[in-house]
Amino acid sequence: MGALSITGIKPGSTSLKLTAGKITKTVPITVLSRNLLSYGPAEGNGLTATVNSDGSLHVTGTATGQWRGLSWTFPCPVQGTVKVSGTSIAGLSFNIKCFDAKGQQLGDQMNLGNSVMAIPAGTVSLFLNVISNEATPTAKGGDLRIQLESGDTAHEWMRPDNTSLKGGGYELANLYPRVTGLPKTLGSAPGVMVTEPSPGTYRFKGSTTQKVDSWDSLTCSVHVDAGTYTLDATDWPLGNDSWLMGIQAHISHDDGSEGANVFGPRNYGPKTLKTGTLQCNIFVNTTGEVDKTFTPRLYKID
Repeated sequence: MGALSITGIKPGSTSLKLTAGKITKTVPITVLSRNLLSYGPAEGNGLTATVNSDGSLHVTGTATGQWRGLSWTFPCPVQGTVKVSGTSIAGLSFNIKCFDAKGQQLGDQMNLGNSVMAIPAGTVSLFLNVISNEATPTAKGGDLRIQLESGDTAHEWMRPDNTSLKGGGYELANLYPRVTGLPKTLGSAPGVMVTEPSPGTYRFKGSTTQKVDSWDSLTCSVHVDAGTYTLDATDWPLGNDSWLMGIQAHISHDDGSEGANVFGPRNYGPKTLKTGTLQCNIFVNTTGEVDKTFTPRLYKID
């Protein structure tokens, strides 16, 4: 007798009735979606997501800032190689990260540019996020059809089995290291006092008669994994092209290759970095009265 092969063509529950002679057996069958994602309604950071009748996500609103948006976390349903595919909305990007039991990311994130990868060993949950990639976010209103499936080939989009998972707001973690040793006075007559009114936010207040030699005064460092990073700030004090006040960052590579200045005025945008130590320096090189506050932000965007 030949084997019986059954292929499900769409998700849902049904049954199979088998008869052999006088014996009839009904076997319940559940066909699962090839789309391994879970998501549902979410609201945060100026964006709102609802679920359309076909299971796609409808996203509306204006994000409150770049690299801010929505997220969902759910148990990882598979191991092995997976493929990401889908459609996006201009100004919004999405990616999927793998987390271990402690909530730490494992391996690279998955997106349309890095769409095939093996789920790292130790992965217990997946994290889907949809965030604004615009420097000045604009109003959105559109549909997302995102798919994660086993294998390395993309198939026609299918609604996930779970479209009722509640999500929430999310923004990329700020990796900029904290400046220590504050408060501190830079320069003289009487000088510019640097304080930290809130964690990671720095205020410069005072006056100088000569330019401040600050290149070794406000340095800090952070170890970074290989990836794409961007350096930004909440309201650059004198604009993002000024050499009177801003940030310069230099990377020393773990593999011993020659380091380089990677961020600075007119050049804070996305950079692909190798694994290494990033030394960041907030510089002040101005004279006269100063009363400025800003929050440096270092983001890993890929």
